[in-house]
Amino acid sequence: MDRSQLSPREVADRFIEVFYRQNRLVEAFREWVHPDYIQHDPNSGTGRDATIEALDAHMQRSPGMCHDIKRVIYGEDGVIAVHYHFRHAPDQRGLAVVDLFRIEHGYLVEHWDIIQPIPDPATVKNQNGMF
Repeated sequence: MDRSQLSPREVADRFIEVFYRQNRLVEAFREWVHPDYIQHDPNSGTGRDATIEALDAHMQRSPGMCHDIKRVIYGEDGVIAVHYHFRHAPDQRGLAVVDLFRIEHGYLVEHWDIIQPIPDPATVKNQNGMF
């Protein structure tokens, strides 16, 4: 496969399938993330290998985690956004997350994220929901 012939949308869709839907985080990173991956999350190391190490530990701590994708937005210049409901375990309220990726030459090359805890429904000021 010549990954450079894939559109950013095709790369994103393949990564999303393995990472979010199949919950095979490490495999998705090995296949679709460039070794010089730039990580903007201040709680994570930069580079593909540092992220794989963190993801592997994350999988060990939370084997029942799930990523319930609510929407994927395909932007300009190879940027995509994945908005999803993340739970470490099925019985948790979880987090609302947006992952932003930049895709270049068939690889995910850069990442930003925005993470919000899902509040107790009794404390919210509107019923619009986070998704």
